[in-house]
Amino acid sequence: MARSPTKRQDPPMKEIGVSGLKVFGGFVNEEFLQELSGDKGRRKFREMADNDATIGAVLNAISLTIRAAKWSAVMPEGVDKDAGQAEAEFVESLFCDMSHSWDDFISEVLSMLVFGWSYHEIVLKRRVGPYEADPSKRSSYTDGRIGIRKLPIRAQETLLRWEMQEDGGVSGMHQMPPAGGGTRYIPIERSLLFRTASRKNSPEGVSILRQCYESWYFLRHIRPIEATGIERELAGLPVVSIPAKYLTSTDADDMAVLAQYTKIARDLKFNEQGGIVIPSDMHRGPNGEISTAPLVKVDLLRGGGTRAIDTQGVKDGYKKDIANSVLAGFILLGNDGGGSLALSLDKSSFFLRSCRSVLGQVSSVINRFLLPRVWEVNGLDPAIMPTYEPGRLAEANLEAVGDFIHKLAAAGAPLFPDVELETRLREDADLPPPSPESIEHRASTPAIVPEPIKTPGSYEAAVQPKPGSYEAAMQPKPGEQD
Repeated sequence: MARSPTKRQDPPMKEIGVSGLKVFGGFVNEEFLQELSGDKGRRKFREMADNDATIGAVLNAISLTIRAAKWSAVMPEGVDKDAGQAEAEFVESLFCDMSHSWDDFISEVLSMLVFGWSYHEIVLKRRVGPYEADPSKRSSYTDGRIGIRKLPIRAQETLLRWEMQEDGGVSGMHQMPPAGGGTRYIPIERSLLFRTASRKNSPEGVSILRQCYESWYFLRHIRPIEATGIERELAGLPVVSIPAKYLTSTDADDMAVLAQYTKIARDLKFNEQGGIVIPSDMHRGPNGEISTAPLVKVDLLRGGGTRAIDTQGVKDGYKKDIANSVLAGFILLGNDGGGSLALSLDKSSFFLRSCRSVLGQVSSVINRFLLPRVWEVNGLDPAIMPTYEPGRLAEANLEAVGDFIHKLAAAGAPLFPDVELETRLREDADLPPPSPESIEHRASTPAIVPEPIKTPGSYEAAVQPKPGSYEAAMQPKPGEQD
């Protein structure tokens, strides 16, 4: 019996499932801690970033490291050099012709580290000239192209709700301005959404402070307890002694006296306004004789030794947890007298990799969503559209680079003349680039292949004839012909 032909299935052009993001009415509800959900969470993350010294140091380290990177336009491969160079210059001109600096823009984008996301509106302009009264046309260039006027942030605290698509995509942001005046809707087509991480395609991403919230919470609550303990240890615990009748009396006047001295004991502090006034009356005996014991006495009860709990060690542990949660543990190295150079280099390397990852996320949004829109409104060929890429984050280790080049040369690798290699090495060493004449001369000079260095124990040294041997005697002497 002939088998019936299998029905050809259509390619999967439509989505069937969903990402699983918990969003209701435009409000994302993925956080299981209520104090970190929604607007309360944004206020809490803002408090963590602004009030904690360790978190502030970590955020400053990340921000300053990323902002130090130099950006440049990179031409796509296979594009004519002249045409590509012209468009690369156009891309670089876009970001130096805005009403705010590129550094300010990156600084605003990095607010996504605290909140998990950053939303920026795209505002374009016609590049007519620098003397235009209309800011939508004012530019340092007069090529008539559409450029970028500004990329202003739409603050995270002004978020009202998200406009979501059925398939889980983001349509836009509904904003509630702090000054009032009604809500604003900013569609995603006119915006750039930066996120630290994508979890279920949530528009709110994940704050880098989320993992250290518990450590910050306990550290925050230990500090006031420790401050109170230090105050008590330095000043002492106030103790007020008064006659016993005031402690048990139900008379209104006696109760008022008790309340007054209770307030003295509670509020007694050593500061510029510290001081108390107490009676100087002495206690009288049964027969009316005056004793040397005062009716009211104020003492300071002091601790007899050190406490069993080392609060500083507990705080240091929480600080390390906070720094390590964002791979910035090197910041605290040496604070406790420990830490090696190798450990510092390892931790710094991980930190730089995480910063490169953040830079990669920023450049990805710029190259996928901003530049294509500018290219489209200008009617330019997308095949010759450059990308805007960040440079290196840290200065090159010249000692390590020099040692690596030396080893390559020792192995016989032909390194020079190589204009690109030399230019890169000069940049790393902060030296001027080679002149065009020097480049032309070296291009016509054949590469010199160095002789492998015969180090003791190497193969080349092992096969050399030993002095005094027959093989050594048969070697041609300098100047002799073969």
